[in-house]
Amino acid sequence: MTFPNSKTYILIVAICLPIFAESLNPPIITSTSQLQPNSKRYTPFFAMDRKLKTSWVEGAEGEGIGESLKIKYKSPISFRSFSIYNGFGDPKLWAANNRIKKLKISTEEGNEEIVTLKDSLSLQMIEFKSELRTKEISLTIQEVYNGTSSENTAIAEVVFNSEQAGSALIPPKNTWAIGKWKTKSNIARIQLHNDGTCEMGYETAKMLCTWTEKGEKVIVSLEATLPLTNTDILEIKRRGNPSDPILEINGKHEFISNRDGV
Repeated sequence: MTFPNSKTYILIVAICLPIFAESLNPPIITSTSQLQPNSKRYTPFFAMDRKLKTSWVEGAEGEGIGESLKIKYKSPISFRSFSIYNGFGDPKLWAANNRIKKLKISTEEGNEEIVTLKDSLSLQMIEFKSELRTKEISLTIQEVYNGTSSENTAIAEVVFNSEQAGSALIPPKNTWAIGKWKTKSNIARIQLHNDGTCEMGYETAKMLCTWTEKGEKVIVSLEATLPLTNTDILEIKRRGNPSDPILEINGKHEFISNRDGV
């Protein structure tokens, strides 16, 4: 990843809406195939285990076109949308593996819809034309974005947005560091989402990451080592006046509030 040689960079920290639900109706999750079927590393359960860094990975020959996740609830659920984290949830493995471009969603009642997903690890919410009510749902791979070193296709997390269904993630609180910041340090823009994912850099050179709160700090895990810091872990801490704070990166790189509209 190469950053521009400009002296001024922007740190943008943004909130996305969290997803909350109670696990009132836990599903049985199966799949038509699984990478390394004799191991427990890539099981279909990992597509709804509330953890981004574990993922279901299909195990068919080729790109996984036609392979499916099958979700079966004990009691019917009603939903008009579902949320998905597309691809392998660990940012260090995300680009290496295939991600889904087109996904077919079908129910046992015969409802069927094909949706196009973005090539991003961040949370995506898909709205349906009308409310669906069912006990069994299939998610079938129709087309993929190709990985850099593997033909395997992965799903990190799936949530059916329903009061009757189990949830995928309870995101970090993200209680601070909201707004625009700048620095003379050679660290590029970063955007933190309230689902625990983030992106760092610019559209032409963007790095995926995940983050968590740890006391007074936010710990960011990058998919590759950042040359300036020589690490793939960033510690972001807020200090100073709450109304005019400073963000500290790894104890030495400082971001100040940006009033220039850059």
